[in-house]
Amino acid sequence: MASDLTDLEPRRAPGASESSSGAGGGASQLSAGRTVGSGAERRWSVDTHNRDHGRSSRHTSSQLSRSRSHHAVSKAQAQAVPFPMLRAEDEAPTSWLIPRVRSALYDSENLLSAAHLGRRNKGKGIRAWYTSYTTIDWLHDDIREQARLRTLRAIGGTKGWWLNHVWDPVQGWLLVVLVGLLCGLFAGFISEWTELLAGWKTGYCRADWRLSQTICCRMSAVECEYWHAWEPRSLSGRAIFVVVGGVYTLIAAILVVKSATRVTMANRGVSSSVETSVSPTVKMAYYGAGSGIPEVKSILAGFVIHGFLGVRILVVKTFGLILCCASGIMAGKEGPMVQIASSLGNISTRIFDKYYKNEAKKREIISAAAAAGVSVAFGAPIGGVLFSLEEVSYFFPNKTMLRSLTCALVAALVLKAYDPFGTGKLVLFQTTYDMDYHWFEMLAFVIIGVFGGLYGALFCRLNMAVNRLRKCTWIGRYPIAEVVAITTLTLAISYQNPFTRIGLGELVGSLFQECPTIVSDRPYPTSSDEESEIEKLLCVTSSKLSDYMPLLSLLALALLNRAFFAIVTFGIKVPSGLVLPSMSIGAVFGRIVGTYMEYLTRAHSGLAVFSQCPANSRCVIPGIYALVGAGATLTGATHTTIAVVAILMELTGNLIYTLPVLVGVMTARWVAEYFSPSGIYDMLLEHAGHPYFDTKTQYIHTRRTAAELMQTDLETICVDYENENTVELLSARLARISERGLADGGFPVVNSRGHLLGWIACAELEFAIARCHALDPATACFLNNPLWQMDYVAHNPAAIPHYRLPTEFTRAKNNPGNHTDP
Repeated sequence: MASDLTDLEPRRAPGASESSSGAGGGASQLSAGRTVGSGAERRWSVDTHNRDHGRSSRHTSSQLSRSRSHHAVSKAQAQAVPFPMLRAEDEAPTSWLIPRVRSALYDSENLLSAAHLGRRNKGKGIRAWYTSYTTIDWLHDDIREQARLRTLRAIGGTKGWWLNHVWDPVQGWLLVVLVGLLCGLFAGFISEWTELLAGWKTGYCRADWRLSQTICCRMSAVECEYWHAWEPRSLSGRAIFVVVGGVYTLIAAILVVKSATRVTMANRGVSSSVETSVSPTVKMAYYGAGSGIPEVKSILAGFVIHGFLGVRILVVKTFGLILCCASGIMAGKEGPMVQIASSLGNISTRIFDKYYKNEAKKREIISAAAAAGVSVAFGAPIGGVLFSLEEVSYFFPNKTMLRSLTCALVAALVLKAYDPFGTGKLVLFQTTYDMDYHWFEMLAFVIIGVFGGLYGALFCRLNMAVNRLRKCTWIGRYPIAEVVAITTLTLAISYQNPFTRIGLGELVGSLFQECPTIVSDRPYPTSSDEESEIEKLLCVTSSKLSDYMPLLSLLALALLNRAFFAIVTFGIKVPSGLVLPSMSIGAVFGRIVGTYMEYLTRAHSGLAVFSQCPANSRCVIPGIYALVGAGATLTGATHTTIAVVAILMELTGNLIYTLPVLVGVMTARWVAEYFSPSGIYDMLLEHAGHPYFDTKTQYIHTRRTAAELMQTDLETICVDYENENTVELLSARLARISERGLADGGFPVVNSRGHLLGWIACAELEFAIARCHALDPATACFLNNPLWQMDYVAHNPAAIPHYRLPTEFTRAKNNPGNHTDP
């Protein structure tokens, strides 16, 4: 059932000894008693409706009616309250970019105006804010939205028609268009500066130092005439390559560490970015580090992490991502782009209170923003929507899907107009395959899929072991030193191999391409001597194995290099994604298989299995195997299937090889699930201790009775023992339950016989106690039932054991004329 907090109301009781207990199955009301003036006692009460501990997402009309059964408070009574109602927001001037800090857990605004809906709904005090590291109340937010809509529907005339049929429905579409626009601009900015900074490791443009290597070479009449490259084989060229990349990651690590947030964590788990202990309960949360997808998944599932999608982390993530991708380490931009886009969606909701003040509605916009993040990372709007549906979002109705598609489409259009690479195309790795596949190649595609599943399972296990090592050893206390060490080691070792010296995007793009028959047939412009060298290495026309061995050796070394550094890099304190590193590893392995298949078709063209191949001509395209391998390893690590296929098709602009990609992806998924039931993002969620109910997981209970499933050490509040319910003792109970990591739960309210009378949430109890901070800690607190103040014939509280009928209820029953029907 839902839980509401009403206005604090002073009520006069005959004496301090008159305590009462809540009715079974009814609502509970917390009040603190103290003596005022001539010995008369006043009680300030906080109503909390009874609800089950599981916070069920279903509600009935009777539950809704009970949630609205609050009594009205007169203006004179409201003025007599010693603690003024806390506002939902500060009155200080605010702007869209500056967060509006709310001053209370509850919103005291009268959403249900008495002029439209009557006095019974006055002072709903509906929840508007949640404490960090707790979960939202989906039912409560749904009730809040229904209350807002009822208020809106009650407005008549032209203004009511405009608000109900035009302005209110269009707010969501305006937000997703705005978020898509911002995502496209951010993605273009990140891509442009990433390529520029990455080029400075190998040289600079003599015509204009602000131009990237690709644009500078495209301006030249001769190949890269204006690009001045450092001498690749000299010691100075190697030193510049390593030092510049190390400086990039050093700055990114400093940004992340300096933006860390101190959070109080429960002992049961910590965040994936929370590893450095300051005290037994206080940790440092590096919200700007890592991928961000696990945390976004948890947030969309209802978890609350204040600041994770805020302005400060948005700035840190943006500039840190540029520096890390330009450094050359095994860090992709796709995962961080999801967090950046989600931050833009979260910040943009401040424009409309409909989304800003309702956490459940806000998550609809964040889901759409996540799709836009994937869309601009790959230039794949449809793949972005499918990725948000399959991997990120927890609740994805049709309305959210349409808005996600709109947001992803707008973001892709803005990125194409921005044109950060100067190609005028949205497709990152455009391919021009002119040959269909053969049936004998299916076996090779299955082998690539098996490798993708095995590597994905191995990566998940080893990476989690490395993350646990960081948390439990001295390594976690020196995050900046770890980043610099891994960067230096990665760049120093990678410099020798031309396939590991270039960036991840360039490597994947080169491996996807087919070899041109003549120089003029090159499907992409050669922009540097490095790319010319790679093209010559990849394109072997001989039928001798010895001619293929240099290429196969370099690819094998690149595979080991990329696979090892992907395991140790994912998790360091810099913004880093997993998608592109995984794709590069699969693309290298696929290219190895494709190159060997090409050798077999050339050297053994007379075999019956190769009878379909034309004589004295190529029969297979090695780039296709790289494409299948990229999808297989990404699926093995993340357990994502349909979205991966869609992204690869949009990424290359090629639909001919959809079936081979599906074969590799599905094989990888089956193999990965056999060895590792969960993907890397789900494993990080479990490692973090964030509450996430995975709908894809089947939970099997071996216990037979409900008693075996129940908790035996549950904290309860008994209404019959006043000496146990003082302000001090209730605060201690709150502290104990918070230490156990159950601060988003609550306390069952029982009587001396152990009968359940109600339930009060921890946040509601904490809020009520905080408003009684001026009282003596030994002040007794009482839990009353708000139904006693109403003329309900069917409700007979006198029948409850250990019950003493309050005088207010007696007066209301004996004087029906003086009783106001709420």
